[in-house]
Amino acid sequence: MRFLRNLLFRLRALLRPGAMEQELNEEFAFHVEMETKKLIAQGLSPAAAAHQARLSFGGPVAERERARDSWGITMLRDLMADLRHAFRQFRRKPAFSALGILTLALGLGATVGLTGVVRSVLIRPLPVADEASLRIFYFSGSWRGAEFDYLQDWMPSPVFTRLAAYVASGTALRTEAQSTVLLGGLASANLFETIGASPMMGRAFARGEDRPGAEPVVVLSYGLWQQELGGDPGIVNKRIVLDGTPTTVIGVMPRGFFFPSPEYRLWRPLTLDPAQGMYRGRGWLTLVARTRPGLDDVAVQAEMNRLAAALDEEYDYPAAWDKTKNAYATPLRDELIGNTRSALLLLLGAGVLLLLMACANVAALVLARTTDRTHEMALRAALGAGRGRLARQIVTESLAFSLLAGGLGLAIATLGFGVLVRSLPLQNGIGATVALDWTAFVAAFLLSVLVGLGVAVAPVRDLLRGNLKGLSNERGSRGLGRSTGRIHAALVGGEAAVAVLLVVGAMLLVRSVGQLLSINLGLDPTNVVAIEVTAFGSDLSGEDRWRIFRELTPRAEALNGVTSVGLMNRFPLRDRGNQGTMNILSDPELQGANAPNAYYRPISPGTLRTLGLEIVKGRGIEPTDRAGAMEVGLVSESFAAKAWPGQDPIGQQIRTGQAGDTTAINVVGVVEEAKLESVAGQNPFVLYTPLEQEWGPGSGQVLMLKTERPLEQVVTEVRGMLREIDPRAAVARVTTLQEAVNGAMVEPLQLRFFLSLFGGLALLLGVVGVYSVVSYSVSRRQQEFGVRMALGATPQSVLRHVVGKGLVPVIVGTVVGVGGAVALAGLASRFLYGVSATDPLSIGLAAVALLGSGVAAATVPAIRAARVSPVESLRAE
Repeated sequence: MRFLRNLLFRLRALLRPGAMEQELNEEFAFHVEMETKKLIAQGLSPAAAAHQARLSFGGPVAERERARDSWGITMLRDLMADLRHAFRQFRRKPAFSALGILTLALGLGATVGLTGVVRSVLIRPLPVADEASLRIFYFSGSWRGAEFDYLQDWMPSPVFTRLAAYVASGTALRTEAQSTVLLGGLASANLFETIGASPMMGRAFARGEDRPGAEPVVVLSYGLWQQELGGDPGIVNKRIVLDGTPTTVIGVMPRGFFFPSPEYRLWRPLTLDPAQGMYRGRGWLTLVARTRPGLDDVAVQAEMNRLAAALDEEYDYPAAWDKTKNAYATPLRDELIGNTRSALLLLLGAGVLLLLMACANVAALVLARTTDRTHEMALRAALGAGRGRLARQIVTESLAFSLLAGGLGLAIATLGFGVLVRSLPLQNGIGATVALDWTAFVAAFLLSVLVGLGVAVAPVRDLLRGNLKGLSNERGSRGLGRSTGRIHAALVGGEAAVAVLLVVGAMLLVRSVGQLLSINLGLDPTNVVAIEVTAFGSDLSGEDRWRIFRELTPRAEALNGVTSVGLMNRFPLRDRGNQGTMNILSDPELQGANAPNAYYRPISPGTLRTLGLEIVKGRGIEPTDRAGAMEVGLVSESFAAKAWPGQDPIGQQIRTGQAGDTTAINVVGVVEEAKLESVAGQNPFVLYTPLEQEWGPGSGQVLMLKTERPLEQVVTEVRGMLREIDPRAAVARVTTLQEAVNGAMVEPLQLRFFLSLFGGLALLLGVVGVYSVVSYSVSRRQQEFGVRMALGATPQSVLRHVVGKGLVPVIVGTVVGVGGAVALAGLASRFLYGVSATDPLSIGLAAVALLGSGVAAATVPAIRAARVSPVESLRAE
């Protein structure tokens, strides 16, 4: 209870100081009055008694101060007094304060935001058990069912305890109102057991549910359960219609769970049927395995080599898909985030450099402010304040300054976090899992404290070294002290070096993206809209699917403003897959294991025209190329050069061998090269065949339209057509070819944006730093410049002197920054295309930009110095 009473007393003293002071005055007056009465009773006169009573209690100021010390809040009271004094100083120089706080807030905001992204993507645990033990096998998305079952027989092995398989699959959720396309996963029955995840409701797959004859079941994601199914608490064991088939819901995964990416909304069992040609035909699965605890990468690699050797004994592989060579297992997180790690760390490094520039700027401004307040410090010292007390005041002001900036920076990071995440090159929907949490507040606070302490180092050092008088206590000594001048120069030079690094990075990426944009795509992305139309469902026969796409194409051609329409199974630069070996019948050396690999693209007659692809030789796909007619195909230029060097490809024959197909395809045309896979990479070989000569249109096709009309209008009309043709069909993804082109260059484009932004801010901070230091120096040396001109110096000489002195640290920093850019060239090379990381033009432009900015920043205060009136300066002296 005593502790509680003391605590309440101290809180009252801290929160209600006025009431406490009044009580203290009343108590002091009471004791003086009582002592006066006592002395009067002893025979003294009232005046003498009052005088003697006051003397007996000592000085009233000292006594009150001792009483206040007994309250136990002296340190907090001094801190609050220091803070009040700090805010009064901020109000005295509002422009200085606003500039410093905003500068620091931008650096802190960028760093806190990027730190939150890095933590979410690279550090925060994935929603699986012991993610470090999960590995994805090489040839992701290319394993056959037979290979998976063969490797399952090896489990558990000395290294791997479990092995599971999965593949992405579009799924149509049917309701009475509409058909909605969802991305889901088809998985082996042991997937959830392998990754160590359990449903929050119901159960996971049971053994055997991934084999023929099993009842259709599904496990839902939390988001799908809440959003599309209304969070029905009794959803387990109910049936929903997926792809036209009533399917029993057996489980719901917990909030926050995802695998392998947040884009997956549900999971259904695979149907691994040895009786199907697909089981041993083309690979389509991704394999995930769990390792035994405590094993290192060397042991994992040795086991992968052993499994590859076993596959070599069991299967014959073509050279393009040889799983017996270069076997490896990738950690799950690396597979999920892809190349995002390097890009995020690069941006975080750039953000930290920007923060360092902001710190240097603020440190220079605070040092200048402290130097200006030398007379105030000297006066306080004369009144009894020790160096420690003065140092504490400086540190308190710096911390208050940085904490204000930290709060504003956190607000900037919070408000702009969504825009930041959408602008970053995050893959596989991982951006949906990124969020700022309590660590962002901790990071902002700690960074603010570190910055505040760091900014206070220089002035506190001068103060504790006894340089208080040397800073500037003589009226005529208006120049910067030697120590202060050196610190200012070092800060400006450091800013210049960092700015060069950031501007060089921005220049390199600007030139790299320019190189990418100049690449001949082969495709014409202008006004091409792509609408993925799906016709999933066991209740849709092959004839139903043919009818949907055959009716849709002419209706789309008749739309107002549409000039051409085409269908293709994969959209360029967005969709890969559907590839395999192509046996060249005229050359035995290009058959079997040596057959070239090519993309397989069934298309309608208008597809090439819609994409802007030219027929180099022969003819294109025509309406007469239908079932029952001669099997025909078109090849890309590189494919023709590889398969028939120096020969006429027209009339040559190809056999795909898919699912045991022995039909020969006759080449009737050669199509110009096109960037179907990536913008910067090599063009893949491509075989184009008539869609009407396929066994069926499949469960989905990409409808491409060339039109100048807005995307939303076209999609709305296509949706209406599908409802009229067959309400079981649905629109899945919608995009444009230009968006696909931009998406293929998303990393360099987004890095260019951020580094250009950071580079621009770095130039701005550099200008502010140079201007503030030179301007401060000019303001302190105005009388000196006036005297110089009175003694014969010309305004031009003063101008040259000020600019030259201001540029010295900028030049030194630029040289250091150029050297740093060359030294760090290896870190940037991965993100560049067609430009060397030590590109002289980029480095030269960055150096010129910084030097030019430095000259401009120094010239403005130099002009002010050159206009100083000699008469006024002499009169002041």
